[in-house]
Amino acid sequence: MSRQFAAHRIAMAAGLLIMLPPVVQGDDAEQQMGVAREMVKVLEAYAVYKMGQYDLAFERYEALAEAGSRQGMYNLANMYAAGQGVEKNESRAFEWYLKAAEAGDRPSMSEVARAYAEGIGTESDPAKAEYWRTRAKQDS
Repeated sequence: MSRQFAAHRIAMAAGLLIMLPPVVQGDDAEQQMGVAREMVKVLEAYAVYKMGQYDLAFERYEALAEAGSRQGMYNLANMYAAGQGVEKNESRAFEWYLKAAEAGDRPSMSEVARAYAEGIGTESDPAKAEYWRTRAKQDS
């Protein structure tokens, strides 16, 4: 996919999200706009990631993660785990997977379960692995 095409897709998605009329009024409308803005930022981070600009993608996912975005936390953890845009660090990956899992992100719950089962980035703990495995299934 060309960079121009990817940028065009991001702009189109952002435009569509922003143009959507709020379905509800007041605080709910504000919350919806916040979700829409987060989605646009996640799409932008994903676009630069797919273009191979890992340093920039890492920065964007880190900002999202620190702002409380579960998707940002999960993707930041993936980048730490793969060493993309940052030095590979399984402990840091585990920390972010755990934060996202605790916030309710199912894919992160599965990663936390695997980490505890295999001792990746943390001490092996079969009981915690089973807890997160079960929780990921319950929340699906």
